[in-house]
Amino acid sequence: MIEFGLWKEAFVFIFAFSLIIIIPCVLVALMGRKMIDQIGRYPTKTPVIQMSIFIQLIVVEVVTFFSLYGFYQFFLGQ
Repeated sequence: MIEFGLWKEAFVFIFAFSLIIIIPCVLVALMGRKMIDQIGRYPTKTPVIQMSIFIQLIVVEVVTFFSLYGFYQFFLGQ
């Protein structure tokens, strides 16, 4: 039977990947909560509020994509 000897590396991989996934999820949840609060206070400004959140979401998406790409390149060894 083959013994698995890369436990530390596996935990580092899992921890780093989890952070890259969890942080954007938390940011999106906070932005959504902020948007709902603002729409509740200013219902006539809904399109302006949605556009401001949309731009922030695009930034989070792009940063997350490049973080995952960098993570992939790092563990690929290039």
